[in-house]
Amino acid sequence: MGIVDKLLKAEQKIRKRIESAFGREAAQVPLEVRREILEQVDSRIIGDAEGKSFPFRKVVVWLQPPTGALHDVFETAFERRESLKKDIQCKLKEAQARHPKELEIVVKLQQNLDPHQAGSSTGSLYKMEFIKPDPLRQREIPEAKLVVAKGLAERPAYPIKKERILIGRLAEVLDREGRMVRRNDVVFLDNGEDINSTVGRTHARIWFDFEKEEFRIMDEVSRYGTRIIRAGRSIDVPGGNPGGICLRSGDEIYLGQACILFELH
Repeated sequence: MGIVDKLLKAEQKIRKRIESAFGREAAQVPLEVRREILEQVDSRIIGDAEGKSFPFRKVVVWLQPPTGALHDVFETAFERRESLKKDIQCKLKEAQARHPKELEIVVKLQQNLDPHQAGSSTGSLYKMEFIKPDPLRQREIPEAKLVVAKGLAERPAYPIKKERILIGRLAEVLDREGRMVRRNDVVFLDNGEDINSTVGRTHARIWFDFEKEEFRIMDEVSRYGTRIIRAGRSIDVPGGNPGGICLRSGDEIYLGQACILFELH
């Protein structure tokens, strides 16, 4: 069963649960609230160079039913079996959005509010807070090094203390109008030699994945491709795959015919 089907099936289960306990009309409001909450989650998903990301470590949902009757309906709809929490997790999976591995989803059902709010819009029946990770986590990048083994680069070795490293031929890549579109961190010389000529101007990128706590590499649809030699085994790095391939200390990274060694300290 697909993710979308699971979300629809979950909605049907909620509807049946509510209608069984409170009658047919009782399901309309909580299901509208559920859809809006999932839309709020979807709206916080962002696109980046690696695909889609949900850059929050915690999501808090406060459910605010204004009457005792609606409180009971919300409890049946959202708290049983942690249904709303599971729906949010399912939504992120459907969107294929990366998120911190310690992502916490908290659903709090508040006691009755002002009875005069009973006829208010669904927006007043809940509120949400999206909490981002502590910026200090960005300093937790482990020490690593790229050592040029084949081909000529501006430097023989490049320490990695950045979240993202761009690899290519030329320090600055310009478009047809002469505007700079990319600045490479690992720079192979554009000297016309056979090995260096197989390195694309925008060949590959390496980044540190904070959620998985590992370095990864992706090929940026280069002409001659990228592959890893690990313990004598060749591993292709698919072009344009935003998930990339995990790097291990001792990996030989071939960029066309050029090669750099990945060392993790």
